[in-house]
Amino acid sequence: MKKMTLEKQRGFSLVMAIFVIVVMSLLGAALNNILSAGSDSVAREVVSARALMAAESGAQRKLNEVFPPGGATVIGNCNATTYVMSGLFACTDVAVSCDLVTIDGVNYITLQSIGRCGPTSDLAVRVIDVQAKDG
Repeated sequence: MKKMTLEKQRGFSLVMAIFVIVVMSLLGAALNNILSAGSDSVAREVVSARALMAAESGAQRKLNEVFPPGGATVIGNCNATTYVMSGLFACTDVAVSCDLVTIDGVNYITLQSIGRCGPTSDLAVRVIDVQAKDG
């Protein structure tokens, strides 16, 4: 009787081993996809943060030109400018537009700074608007 039971179970280990290998392979592939999607998300977040920093830097630089430290306001510097960003990796340039409106002798300046970073296929663009007044 014992011999019959062993003969019936012969090959069961092989089937079980193949099943375990297939399940583990599927779990490994799913884990690989999840990790890959996570790393892509982190890379996009980094490029997006760089674009935001580039836009902020462009706005601050233009404000520094229009309102120089320790000096009078230079309204003539309120014009559209493009700055080349050499300090931020994968950022090409920052475009800053400047609009001036004078109401009752007070100058109101509106800046729009656009930072672009990353490869052209997956470009991150961030826009900063800044308003300032003279006086």
